[in-house]
Amino acid sequence: MYDFGLLNPVWAGTRAAELTSDAAFGQALLDVEAAWCRAQINFGTAPANIDAVVNAAADITDYDLAAIGKATPDGANALIPLLKALRGKVTAQDPDAEQYIHRGATSQDVIDTALLLVAARTGRHILTNIRTTVSHLLELAEQHANTVMIGRSLDQHAQPITFGYRVSQWVEALGSAGQHFEQALNQLPIQWGGAVGTSTWWVDYFKADQPESDPMELVKAQRELLAKELQLNAAEVWHANRMPVLQLGQTAFQIIAAAAKLANDVLTSVQAENSELAEPSKPGRGGSSAMPHKNNPVLSIRIKNGAQAASGALDALHTGVIANTAERADGGWHTEWAALRDLLRTTGAVAEILAEVSAGLQVNPTAMRRNLAIHGNYIFVGRLSQWLAPVAETYGVAESGGGKHWVQAVCNAALANNEDLAKALATHFPDGAVSVADIEKMLEPSSYTGGAASIVAAVDSRYRKWSS
Repeated sequence: MYDFGLLNPVWAGTRAAELTSDAAFGQALLDVEAAWCRAQINFGTAPANIDAVVNAAADITDYDLAAIGKATPDGANALIPLLKALRGKVTAQDPDAEQYIHRGATSQDVIDTALLLVAARTGRHILTNIRTTVSHLLELAEQHANTVMIGRSLDQHAQPITFGYRVSQWVEALGSAGQHFEQALNQLPIQWGGAVGTSTWWVDYFKADQPESDPMELVKAQRELLAKELQLNAAEVWHANRMPVLQLGQTAFQIIAAAAKLANDVLTSVQAENSELAEPSKPGRGGSSAMPHKNNPVLSIRIKNGAQAASGALDALHTGVIANTAERADGGWHTEWAALRDLLRTTGAVAEILAEVSAGLQVNPTAMRRNLAIHGNYIFVGRLSQWLAPVAETYGVAESGGGKHWVQAVCNAALANNEDLAKALATHFPDGAVSVADIEKMLEPSSYTGGAASIVAAVDSRYRKWSS
């Protein structure tokens, strides 16, 4: 049985699905075993002639994954049947080489290290797409730094913003999440400590082979060669310390959460009532079998679907980590595997979708202006009240402390009677106090976006170099 993603549109057919597939994990297991043999060769604890035969047997396409999967429940992990098959292939070519495979290691060493090797490979793919996305969005933010639109608060029209400002907030979230994920990737450690994490097999070996040396120093030196082979970090044993897995999963979810914000904003803006944005299109995408007029925003829908599913995966990862006991958790460790894989797979798929959305998002400034005008000058009443209240009190047209209420009442009456707001307000003040032109300037949306353009520039300065 193979999972092609028929019920998972977020990752079906993506590169992320390939990088996190059962085959990819199986290959990572074999890569770890082969790298361990090379580390022993390089340290002088195994003969050089085993390298070729082990490498020849370390190709996952030569194994029956269905049979490996069927045998997995008997040992509660896939390495046990895969290792048996690997040993069989090596023995058939060189019986003496088999003894060096998995020597002094335990299943947790190989599985933990293989999972993080998958994470490293998938992580590079994720970061490439997140950097590309951030770069696209920075260009979009700069282009629309002064494109005025209505801001929305609690699903209601609020004060004006610029579209560039909104995009800058997407950048801030995705950029910071990407950097946190990158930091976690750069710290991914191998796991190599033997049965209970104390490297007992190798300590005994080195005590007998090199009694004048500190055996743990030799253990660490050999372990460092393994880390170098896998391009991961050498680390102290973390058998019962699940923080590396937890931190990786949590930072991956940060990317997904940031992507969900972007997707939610796009989904609001592509609604026919708003028509402010449109997703990039291509033949065959977004159509409806029953409603030909529709162009469904399937890219953002997939991101939102992925975020909701990933929330469950993160919960499962948390559940596994907090079930950690003694030197190897009975079930908690096992719970981590699929949860971490799901988070990596979903993050990778979401990153691919983001790169496509950001490259081709279509902006409709005309619709933004139209939606901005829905409430007319009512959206400026708060601004006018703040500015004119002290003026009204100074000139005695409003009681002390009552200026704000007075301005609001005058504005509401003028707007209700469909009067020219600037002229109606100006007539309530003494000559020279407030001019119609002054009020009209306050009614210009482009002057009511605060520091939006400055924020866009500041975000650009933080993430331009990182994304390039």
